[in-house]
Amino acid sequence: MNLVIFTLIAIYLLLSMFELASLSRGRRKSGLGIRILPLAGIVLAGAFILFKQPLMTLTELIERKAIPFPASKLHADDDRASSAGGSFGTGNRGIFWHIDHYAKLYGVDPLLVRAVIEVESNFDPTAVSQNGAKGLMQINPITARHLGLNDIFDIGDNIEGGVRYLRYLLERYGWNLHMALASYNAGPANIRRYNGIPPFQETRRYILRIIEVYERLKRTEKVFNDSSRLSALLRQLPETQGKN
Repeated sequence: MNLVIFTLIAIYLLLSMFELASLSRGRRKSGLGIRILPLAGIVLAGAFILFKQPLMTLTELIERKAIPFPASKLHADDDRASSAGGSFGTGNRGIFWHIDHYAKLYGVDPLLVRAVIEVESNFDPTAVSQNGAKGLMQINPITARHLGLNDIFDIGDNIEGGVRYLRYLLERYGWNLHMALASYNAGPANIRRYNGIPPFQETRRYILRIIEVYERLKRTEKVFNDSSRLSALLRQLPETQGKN
C-alpha cells in the first residue's frame, strides 16, 4: 500500500517538475498539464485517505460476525442477573444463572430453554418421568451417557447437557423448531421412522405446549423491556391497591 502512495507521489512530482520547466523556458502551460495536475492531486489525496483508513472487506465482516460472545462478559452479565435476587437464581449458581449461561454459550434463546424446562419438569431438579427421564430438562440415561454427563440431577450438568442437545437438534433439522422439539420428545429414531413429526398425541401436545409457553415468555420480556409500558403498569398499582 505504501508503494502505491510513493509511486503516485513520484508521478505527481515529475508532472509538476515538467510543468515548471516548461514555464521557465517561457512556454505556455499546456492544457493537458492543467488538467492532469489537479486530477493527479485528487487521486493522490484519495489514495492517501483510502490506504490510511482501509474499508472493511466482506471477509472481515463475516469474521467479525462469527466472533463468539466474550467469556468475560458472559460471566459479568450472569453474575449481575443472579445477584438481582427474586426468582432469578439461588446464590451465584441458580437455575436461571445456568439457563442464561449455557443458552448464550450454545447460541440458543434462553427463553426457549426456560419454556422447555417449564413443560418438562416445572423447574423441579429432582423430577423423574415414567420413562426414566430425569432432572430439569428430563434427560434419559442413554442420552445422558452420549452427552457425557456425570450427574444427571446436578442443575448445571443437566441444563448444560439439555441445552447442548437442543442446539444439536436445532442444527440437525435446519433450525426447524417444531422438528427439533418433536425429536427432543419422541427421539430421533421416531423422526426417521415417520419421516417427520410422529403422529403421537403426546408429542404434538408437547410441541404446542412448548410454543405456547415460549410465546408467553417472549411477550412478558417485551413488556418488561418496554420502559414506557412498564412505567404505566407500575403507576396503576397504587390505584388498584387503594380500591381494594
